[in-house]
Amino acid sequence: MDIKRSNLINGVVYAAATLGTIIGERRGMHDLVYVCKPLMMVVLGSWFFFNSRRFGDRFTLLIQAGLFFSLLGDLALMFDHVDQFYFLIGLGAFLIAQMCYTLGFAQNIADAGNSPGLLIGLFMSAIIITYGVIFGLDLLDHADETLLVPVGIYAVAITLMGVAAALRFGRTYLPSFIMVMAGALLFITSDSILATHRFVRVVDHASWSVLLTYAAAQYLIARGCLRHVLDPEEVRRRAALNT
Repeated sequence: MDIKRSNLINGVVYAAATLGTIIGERRGMHDLVYVCKPLMMVVLGSWFFFNSRRFGDRFTLLIQAGLFFSLLGDLALMFDHVDQFYFLIGLGAFLIAQMCYTLGFAQNIADAGNSPGLLIGLFMSAIIITYGVIFGLDLLDHADETLLVPVGIYAVAITLMGVAAALRFGRTYLPSFIMVMAGALLFITSDSILATHRFVRVVDHASWSVLLTYAAAQYLIARGCLRHVLDPEEVRRRAALNT
């Protein structure tokens, strides 16, 4: 068994790191958070890399970059309790991660070309955009003036990621679409809870729900993208393009 590629072993370690991070955050055990939180993206990024490197292309590189910048964002946010400046650094890192995911999904869409599922994708996109506009405007009414621009840009970025994920409908394999779409929605949910808790009102469950939805989102995005990469039809398509 190749431990680096094992779904079971890496999944268990990822789940354990997530649980450790949640416990550490809730109990103020910063040393536990410093160990477990970076481990989450290290494990997920390593697992994605070793499973996809044989089929490396622009799509896989963009998803890998998204996981890497998510790791940087996690590292910065670990020190958010020390100085708010770390929150801005983390926000910037996650902004780049969102852009990488969006570009990766867009690459997927471009490779597939026209799709009979376009109308469904557009309908889901309209719902995501509507939510993004309503929530974003409400958030900007409560955010600190110094954070208005970065928070607004980030809100646009994560909305675009959700739209790009929705437009993959009919352009990838259904299991891949479902996992990535669910991951994108959970990512939006996680950031919505975090933003509400930080800028609007106290959310009692934020200490665990933000991390839980974030961890599930990252795993589903990585797993769904890998499902697309490793699908036999996709492997044959890339082989035909390279001949």
